[in-house]
Amino acid sequence: MRQRLFSIALFCLTVISFYSCSDNVVADFSYSPESPRRGEYVTFTNLTTGDEDWEVEYWNWSYGDGYTSTSKSPKHIYQDAGKYKVTLMVDSNKHYTKTMEVIVYDSIPVIITDVDSVFYYKNAIFSSLAYNPDAEDVTYEWTFSENAVGDSIVNGKSTAEEVEVYFTKRNVNEIVKLHIEIGDSIYDVVDTVYIHDVKARSILMAEKGGNILRQRILDNGFEDYTNTGVDAGKHPFNISALSNLLYIFDAGTNVNYKADWLTNTSGDGNIRKVNLSTKASTEIINNNGKSSHFGFFNGYVDNNNIYWTDFSEFLYQTPQNSSLGSFDWNGSTDAQTTVPYYLAKTDRLGYFGNGMAANQFSGGIAYYDQAYFWAKGGTGKGIYRFMKSDILNANTTGNASIPSLGAILTGFSIRAFAIDEINQKIYFSATAPADKVGLWVANMSGSGATRIDNAPMDDESLYITGIAIDNVSNRVYWAYRSPETIGASAPVGTWQSYYAANPTHKTGIKMAQLATQYTPIGKVEYFREGVSAYGITLDEVGKY
Repeated sequence: MRQRLFSIALFCLTVISFYSCSDNVVADFSYSPESPRRGEYVTFTNLTTGDEDWEVEYWNWSYGDGYTSTSKSPKHIYQDAGKYKVTLMVDSNKHYTKTMEVIVYDSIPVIITDVDSVFYYKNAIFSSLAYNPDAEDVTYEWTFSENAVGDSIVNGKSTAEEVEVYFTKRNVNEIVKLHIEIGDSIYDVVDTVYIHDVKARSILMAEKGGNILRQRILDNGFEDYTNTGVDAGKHPFNISALSNLLYIFDAGTNVNYKADWLTNTSGDGNIRKVNLSTKASTEIINNNGKSSHFGFFNGYVDNNNIYWTDFSEFLYQTPQNSSLGSFDWNGSTDAQTTVPYYLAKTDRLGYFGNGMAANQFSGGIAYYDQAYFWAKGGTGKGIYRFMKSDILNANTTGNASIPSLGAILTGFSIRAFAIDEINQKIYFSATAPADKVGLWVANMSGSGATRIDNAPMDDESLYITGIAIDNVSNRVYWAYRSPETIGASAPVGTWQSYYAANPTHKTGIKMAQLATQYTPIGKVEYFREGVSAYGITLDEVGKY
C-alpha cells in the first residue's frame, strides 16, 4: 500500500513538472501600431506571465504569413495587406499559446494617379490606395488648388472616389489633399504633384499691323496665347506653316480695288518666311513701289512650292527656297506671263467667259491631287479647278474648252477655303449672296454644301481669310472679325444685345468638329475669343 501511494505521488510530480501545472503560465502579447500597414515594422511585445520560479522553455512566434521567430519580443514586416493569425507558443508541447488576429492595412492611404507624370492641361485620374477588408463605409473629400479643373470639382473640393482633373498652370508644384474616412478610421493625406509642361502643336494667328500669336492645342481647355514677336505685316490675309517655317503673305496697306490697278505704285506687301525657332526672317518677294493690285492676297505652301494670287488676275508659283527680290512687273497683263514665277491668268483658262470674268476677286489658291483650285468672287463665283495642261498659251475670248475638272460651288462668292484631304471636304467662307454669307463645308465635288456659321461680314478686310484643318484634334479653325471692329452698327439692336442672342458671332478664333462621311459638322465654339486675326495656320511641330 505504501509503495502504491509513493508511485502515485511520483506520477503526480512528474505530471506537474511536465505540464508546469504549478507555474501558472499565461501566454500573452500585444502589438503596435494598432493598425499596422504593409511595409512597416510591427512590434510584438511579449506579455507572458508565470510563477516566480517558472523558467522559460522557449519562445516561438508564428506570424501567419509563413514566417516565424524565436525572439522574446520580435519585430516583423508584412509585405501584403490582409488578416493574419499570429500565435505565440511558450512550451514545446503547445500547452501555453496565445493566438490573436492582426489586420494589416494597405499602407496609410496614399494618393495615386493613373499616369506616371502629370502634364499641363492633360487629364489625370486621382484616387486613393486604402485597405478596407471589412467593406466599411468610405467617404472622401479632396482638396485641389484653383488651377485644377474637373467635372466633379466645385470650389476646389470633390467628394468623388476618384477625380479626373487637369491643371491650368505648368512647371509648378500642386498640393493635393485627401480626407478619407474608413469606418471609424480617419486619415488626412497630402501629396505634392509636379505639373510638367508639354510640347504641343499650335494655332498661329496673324494680327493686322501686329505680330504672330501662338496658342497651343491642348487636351483640355485653352491656355492663353503667347506673342511670338514675329511681325505679321499690314494685311496678313494668309499664313502657312510647314515644318519649322512660317510663310507670311502680306497684301500690304492697300487691299481695295483701284481703278488704276495697272499703273498704281502704292504696293508695300511681301512674302516672307520665318524660322519659328530662331525667329530669323527672310523676304522672298515684295511689291514695294509697284501696283498694290499685284499684292499677295492669298497664299498656299506645299512640300515643293509657294503659290499665291494677286487681287484678281494672276496665279504665281515658285520653289520654296526662292529669293525673288522686287516684284517683276513688266507693264501689261500679257507681258506679266513672261516672269519665271507666272502660273496662270484669268483669260488663259477655258473658264474665261464661261463663268470666270476679268477683275474677279481672288478667294484663295490650293494645289491638291495634281490639280489647282482657284477660288473667285464677284461677277463670277466658285472654285475653278484645272490641271497644268489646261493653262492656255494665249488669251481666250471664251471659245476655249472648259477644263475637264470643272468648276464647283459656283453659287458662292468665296473669300477663302481649305481642303480636308482625309475626309474629302472643302471648307470655305462665302461673302455673297447675302443669304449665303458665312462659313460652309461641302464635299469635294461641291455637293452637300452646309453652313457652319452665319456670322455677318460687311467689309473686305473683315471676311474670313484664315481657315485651318487639324485632322489630329479633328477640328476646323477659322478666324472671324466682327464688323464691330470697324465701328459698324449691329445687325439688330446694340452689339451687346446682339452678342447675347448670338454668342458665337464675336471676334475670335472659332472651331468646330470636322464633318466626316458619317457625322455632320460639330457646333461652333471658341478656340480663343477676342483675338482679331487674319491668316491662321496649324503648326504641326510640337513646342513648349
